[in-house]
Amino acid sequence: MRAPLGLLLAAPVVAAAVLGAALVSVARVAAHSLRERDLAVRQGVLLRLGHDLESALRDGGPDEAGATVDRFLAEHRDVLLGVEVVGPQGVAARAGTVAADADTQPALLGPRWRALAGMGGRGGLGRGTMASLRLQPVAALGASDRLAAVLTVGAIVGAAALVAFAVAAVAGLAQRQRLAASEAERRRLEVLALAGAGLAHRVRNPLAGIKGTTQLLIEGTPPATAARARRILDAVERIEAVLGRLLAFARPPEASPEAVDLREAARRAASRTPGTVTVTGGAAVAWADRDHVESILEELLANARAADPGGTLEVAVRREGRRAVTEVMDRGAGLSVPAERAFEPYVTTRPEGTGLGLAIVGALAAANGGTVALAARPGGGCVARLELPGGSG
Repeated sequence: MRAPLGLLLAAPVVAAAVLGAALVSVARVAAHSLRERDLAVRQGVLLRLGHDLESALRDGGPDEAGATVDRFLAEHRDVLLGVEVVGPQGVAARAGTVAADADTQPALLGPRWRALAGMGGRGGLGRGTMASLRLQPVAALGASDRLAAVLTVGAIVGAAALVAFAVAAVAGLAQRQRLAASEAERRRLEVLALAGAGLAHRVRNPLAGIKGTTQLLIEGTPPATAARARRILDAVERIEAVLGRLLAFARPPEASPEAVDLREAARRAASRTPGTVTVTGGAAVAWADRDHVESILEELLANARAADPGGTLEVAVRREGRRAVTEVMDRGAGLSVPAERAFEPYVTTRPEGTGLGLAIVGALAAANGGTVALAARPGGGCVARLELPGGSG
C-alpha cells in the first residue's frame, strides 16, 4: 500500500529536523567539554603558579616579599594581571590588579615569615606560617568560550539551514508535482474539448437539416402534427445551444485585455439577472477582456440564481494587493459536488444543465490570467470567487 503523498513530502523535513537537532546536541556537548577543559587548564595553571610563588616567597623571606611578587608578576605578564599575599592580619605584598574573583590558594611560607609583624601568633603552624595567595589571571587564560559559542551558534545555523533546505526542496517537489498534475489535466481537457468540437461540427449539419424540415412541418401541417413538430424544434434548439457552449469551451476567444471596472461590470451583469442582486465594494479595476469578464459574471450569477431562486444574490468587489477580486454569493443549498470538480466539463447536478457553463468560466478566467473557485459560504450557500490581474485606473 502506497504511503500518502503528504507523508512522503513531510519525511525529508522531519529527517532534516532530527539531523539538525542531533547536530545541535553534539555541538552543545562539544561546547560543554571545551568549557570544562578550559576550566581544568585554568585551574591547573593557577595551581602551578601558586606553588611557584609559594616557593619563591619562602626562599626570599618577608623582607623580599614585595620584590618577589613584582618579579613574579613581571615573569608571568602573559598569564597574570595581579598578585597578592594575604596573611592573618591583612595584605603583606601586592603587585598589579587583583579583583574580587581572583583565584585564592593557601600557602605555607616557612618559619622566616613568623617574625613578620602581623603574621605571627596564631598564624604559625609548626614549620611555617599560613597565608593566602591571590592570583588574578588574564581573561584569556584557558578560555575557549568564543570557540564554544561559535561551535554552538554554527550548529544552530547549520541545523536551521538544513531544515530550510529540506523545506525548500519539498516545496519545489510539491510545486513540480502540482504543475505536472495541472499539465496532465490541461492535456486531458484539450483532448476532451477537441473531441467535443469535432463531434459538434459533425452533428451541426444534420441538425440543421432536421431543424429546417421541422420548421416546414410546422407551417404546413394540421395543428396536432404542428404541436409535435414544435416539440422537436424546441429539442433541436436546445441541442444547438449545447453545441454552441461546447464549441465555446473548446475554443474560447482570445482575450483583449483592458482596464475593466469590476463594480460596473458586476452591475451590468446583475441587471441581466432575474431577481434581486446587490453589488457592494469599492473601486476595483482588473486588466482583462471586458466581454469575458461580463460573460463570467453572468454565468456565475445564473448558477447562483439557479441555486437560490427567490433569494438575494450578493456581489462583492475589492482589490487585494495586485489582484482584483469579485465574489458572487448565494444562500442556496451549497456545493453538491467537490469544489475542484465543479469546473470540469459535463459535471452538473441540474437536470437541465449541460455541465459546460463553469467549464467555460474557468477557461475564460485562465485566458485572462485569472482563477475562479467555489467554496461553501459561512451560514449556508456558496461563494464563487473570481481573481483577475489588477489594473490601474
